[in-house]
Amino acid sequence: MKVIDRHLLKELVKFAVIAVASVVVIYLLIDLFEELSYFTGRKAGLGVIFLYYFYSLPSAISLLYPVSMVLAVFMVYGQLTRNRELHALESAGVSILRLFVPAIGLGLASVVLYLAANELVTVPFNARLTDLRRLKIERRQSSQVQRRSNLYFVGEEGRVFYIRELSSDGVMKNFSVSELGPDRKVKRRFDVGEAVWRNGAWYGRDVDVRTFDALGNEALEHDDSLKLDMIRETPADFASTSRPVEETSTRALRGHIGRMKRAGENVAREEVEYYYRFSYSLIGLVVVLLGLPLSVRLRRGGVMFGLGLGLLLSFLYWGAIQTSRAFGTSHVISTALSAWLPNIVFGAVALVLVLNADR
Repeated sequence: MKVIDRHLLKELVKFAVIAVASVVVIYLLIDLFEELSYFTGRKAGLGVIFLYYFYSLPSAISLLYPVSMVLAVFMVYGQLTRNRELHALESAGVSILRLFVPAIGLGLASVVLYLAANELVTVPFNARLTDLRRLKIERRQSSQVQRRSNLYFVGEEGRVFYIRELSSDGVMKNFSVSELGPDRKVKRRFDVGEAVWRNGAWYGRDVDVRTFDALGNEALEHDDSLKLDMIRETPADFASTSRPVEETSTRALRGHIGRMKRAGENVAREEVEYYYRFSYSLIGLVVVLLGLPLSVRLRRGGVMFGLGLGLLLSFLYWGAIQTSRAFGTSHVISTALSAWLPNIVFGAVALVLVLNADR
């Protein structure tokens, strides 16, 4: 039986690699044709274009690897069915469920590989892709010191920052910091003309401190210079907010969600993305479980019919994911449920089909 397991696993890996390479190349070629005007209009060289698609590769693989896995299942087990090898193995006393073990093992391995690759490769490459577009292709903010304007940031303990200008070298200009109470009312506000990051702390100039009591009465103090001990964020913390959630590590995203929640902000989109990172890792396993019983039941349709059905399953799954995410972002359902609901539904269907595959 070990020989059969090794053979099936080898074939599954081979066809999965071929499938993912094929669909990723097609996907990137289509994207290249659509972006040609973008590259030529900005006179991007071949080296930059190559680097652009090199950084795009992990996201494309992450998006399309479930399709490649279900295609591999239909190819390998569909061939077993069509060539009557499956019937011969059943006659020898090997159950269908036992033959599913290599494919299920591959599906479980994909869960671990996705989680590791997404955090270590995909997220950093997404950030590098954005920097490449901005710095090399669009030639924006090419200087070493980068400046951002009108930045809204939620810091530790629910402090809310509004910064007119922030430089990457640790200078903030014309900004305010509001400390909120449990009732979401401002208890104290710092209006600062300029602050500089020096020796691990922020030092402000032209600082107005407004304190508000329970009745809303204001007390004003002014300092020409003041050490801003209440600001615990570093310049790197502020810089991290420039990244969208797709380019933020899971740990940083969790910390950002916590700060936003403490400030009473709406974090539905960020929470959906956070839970989705874990739920998406199971898609490879779920589509394999869906494909296995269907591949051995399609005795007349042939391999091509199975491949078409595999693609249909993948796109239905993807459509369900996007619909559920939209519901979570819009607060129709909870954010955690919106990320896991497609897996629950399709996983339950897959489990029923697998358990009834040998009937």
